[in-house]
Amino acid sequence: MKRVLAFICALVAPLPAFALSCLAPSVERSFARADAAEERYVVVHGRLTLDAKALPRGGSGEVQPPEMTQVKAVLLGKSLNLEGFKVPFDQEITLEVACFGPWCGSVQNGLDVLAFVRKEGGAYALDVNPCGGSVFGAPQRSMLRAVKTCMRGGDCTAD
Repeated sequence: MKRVLAFICALVAPLPAFALSCLAPSVERSFARADAAEERYVVVHGRLTLDAKALPRGGSGEVQPPEMTQVKAVLLGKSLNLEGFKVPFDQEITLEVACFGPWCGSVQNGLDVLAFVRKEGGAYALDVNPCGGSVFGAPQRSMLRAVKTCMRGGDCTAD
């Protein structure tokens, strides 16, 4: 019996783990990452409109999704300055949807979001990956308050 159990364990042991492990996203960590980046970021609270059919679907078995898919979207809302979400923002943006193995980032059409949008020249891009962190759907008031506090130089430590 011990030999059978040892044989089964030996067969299973070398198999790769099929789980995605991510640090839970927080607006504070996202703000700190964007603030420290060489690129310029704009923090926007608004409605995201896109063609959800253009988003990649997660893979299964031998079929893997592409590592990156670009999807056009529109983000309409207000961007953050020292006074709060006051600056009108109505821009076409490019969603850069990443897939890590079979797991793909995702957003919903028409969703109210808090987004950390990268500005490159006159264009805007939003990273969307399976671990999150650049876009928060249906943000709670506490999240909006936290990012305002970060912007004003207050305590920007994640819970």
